[in-house]
Amino acid sequence: MRLCLLLITVWVISSSVILVPTVRPVFGVRVSIGANSSITTFACFIDNGKGLTSKRIVDPETFIKIASGYWPTKYNPKKINYFEENGIDCGIYFDSLEMKKIPSCVPLDSLWKIRFATYPFKGNVEMGWSNKYHKPAPKQEMYLHDRYGINHIDGDFFLDTSFWMLLNDVMDPIWIENYKAIE
Repeated sequence: MRLCLLLITVWVISSSVILVPTVRPVFGVRVSIGANSSITTFACFIDNGKGLTSKRIVDPETFIKIASGYWPTKYNPKKINYFEENGIDCGIYFDSLEMKKIPSCVPLDSLWKIRFATYPFKGNVEMGWSNKYHKPAPKQEMYLHDRYGINHIDGDFFLDTSFWMLLNDVMDPIWIENYKAIE
């Protein structure tokens, strides 16, 4: 009888436990000409343990504010500086000339170079790292797939750990030279 009572008690306790899925933010970027002729599209997602939800497309300034923890949002409620966590020199800095805080992230400004040979709009003569004019060379695309999980540069986002790895890579001169050398 005691064994039966013990088994029933264990069953009631164990069946009443509800597993709460781990929810975490995921950040990413797509490098292709999109809405309003933007070259990069920044997105925030929520990973609910089953998939990515709550996609929000944001401009670069908003993205920096969210990912740096400057703005608390559902994508970063604990105000964690994900740039700092991933060893990337980005965030909100005080501009002594304008006397205000401004978002800054040099790696975000370099992302277009992985896709384009030259800047795709007038007003900038800077060269990109792609070996084709408007798209990486086929072997560069294979490299992006193997390293970052990108199947199609036109539609896929560099997400989560691949996104942070990409931001570190675009600031590494050795990585840049190796990427440019892929023909």
